[in-house]
Amino acid sequence: MSTSVANRFAEAPHTATLKRAGIVLVVAGLLDICVLIYSIVSRIPYSSSISVFAVIGGVFLLRGSLQAASHVQWFALLIAAALISMLVVSPALQPTDLTLTEIRLHPHVALVGITLFVFTMALLIWLVKELGSPQVRAARAAAGQKERSARMPIAVGICLALAFATVSVLVQRSDAAIKAIEVVGAANGPEYRYHVSSLNYRGSNQGKSVSGIVTAWNKYEIKNVPFRWED
Repeated sequence: MSTSVANRFAEAPHTATLKRAGIVLVVAGLLDICVLIYSIVSRIPYSSSISVFAVIGGVFLLRGSLQAASHVQWFALLIAAALISMLVVSPALQPTDLTLTEIRLHPHVALVGITLFVFTMALLIWLVKELGSPQVRAARAAAGQKERSARMPIAVGICLALAFATVSVLVQRSDAAIKAIEVVGAANGPEYRYHVSSLNYRGSNQGKSVSGIVTAWNKYEIKNVPFRWED
């Protein structure tokens, strides 16, 4: 009996770390789900970044799963690298002038976005540090788990951001995007600048339809103009 108690105490440091990380992850995931639901109800654009996956990962951490700790740390590195890289390539995703105009005209929305970004990055960095702590690494080694390199998730995150940027540039240069800007520009005038925010193709027996949204902006306003035509 005394040996069993001693073993439990020996396992306490890494178990406590996993449970602490699990609690934080579950709470963050539930908060993200609540914000997502509120955004849907209020029709406010919001891109959920952790949500259900955070809750599931947190539950496994609460159960003391070292395998889950390895996976969560890997994905935390990937998402952190992707978010930072997306920030770097953001001019390829959306014109810088449009971003600055959004910040100037809607500072409260920009503040919320910046706050969420900082919170998410802080959470990811904290998770990487906690789940890579000496006690957790020692427990993994004792369980026969190999040490995973941080280079792979970081490389994957960077590649994902570059892929998004490449696709965005190709979309903006496509014939459909050029036509969409011409159509919307003809209806709204030269006092706006234009950017294709979304572009969708849909095929059917009757032919192909093209639809999406062009964002038009100037110093005083930003508006999203839908477009659609049949090919």
